[in-house]
Amino acid sequence: MSGIPTRRAVLGYALAAPAAALLAGCTPGPRHDRLDIAAGESGGMYFEFATLLSQALVRSNIAEHSSALQTEASAQNLHLLAKQEASLSLALADTVAQYRAAANEGNPLALGRVYQNYFHCIVRADAPIRTLPDLAGRRLGTGAAGSGTWVTGQRILEEAGLKSGGNAPRETKLGYGDGLAALESGRIDALFLFGGMPVGAVSELAARVELRLIGLSSVLPGLRSRYPGLYDRVMIPAGTYPGVGQAQSLGVANLLMVPASFPAQTAGQVVRLLVERAQELIPPGSAGIQYLTPQTLISTAGQPLHPGAIQAYRELHG
Repeated sequence: MSGIPTRRAVLGYALAAPAAALLAGCTPGPRHDRLDIAAGESGGMYFEFATLLSQALVRSNIAEHSSALQTEASAQNLHLLAKQEASLSLALADTVAQYRAAANEGNPLALGRVYQNYFHCIVRADAPIRTLPDLAGRRLGTGAAGSGTWVTGQRILEEAGLKSGGNAPRETKLGYGDGLAALESGRIDALFLFGGMPVGAVSELAARVELRLIGLSSVLPGLRSRYPGLYDRVMIPAGTYPGVGQAQSLGVANLLMVPASFPAQTAGQVVRLLVERAQELIPPGSAGIQYLTPQTLISTAGQPLHPGAIQAYRELHG
């Protein structure tokens, strides 16, 4: 993970950009009537980032109208792209890879890697669950149907030997809002959740209920062997959530995706916006690793870039 810029480094890069380069991001082009972004659940990092990006698209005259769309995240976002119900979408890199491998409804392309997602396995502090094997037979919220949380969670359970026989937990597909409510009320024993860091709703719950994060480092070697280039070793530091200790976890890059038919000139404009207006696109309170520099945006975990994005990165690199 060394060499990946933090929020401070991203802001420093953006503020150091020369004025001429900033103006280049607003180079006149065909303005679109609407460019909506398939995002995620309200209150999550997906939705916060997409809201900031939609506002920047309008301010930069790339689109006359733009909105962040509330969805159940990655897989649904890619389907919305295919059905032309969104122009851009956010999606986890492992979900994108799975989607493209299945050749579902056309293959979307990446504009860049925009930030890191952190996998959370959350339990109440008084629960007798301290490791992944302790989930056997327990009631587990595994993420909304079609979400990146569900995709990655299934791989974690399989790698941990928890998908067969008497070891399987009792799974319920819940989005993070419903899932956190179920954890608080005791209707589930553990919850899988993928998001930026910190997740605001988890912070709010941790202020009311004592929580613990379960470490996931035991499954990372196997996942990295089976799915090369997709999973990073990350740490959720102690104090990220009130009263919650640190946990070794796994991270997956979040990608900004567009249809293959997305205009090349517009793709380039959006890439320049990501780089040159980075300080406008980082949600307040974000503690996670950001990717909004040319050197890191192009690292898309093996998922192909849009030709217009490739050209923009070449120009930005000089």
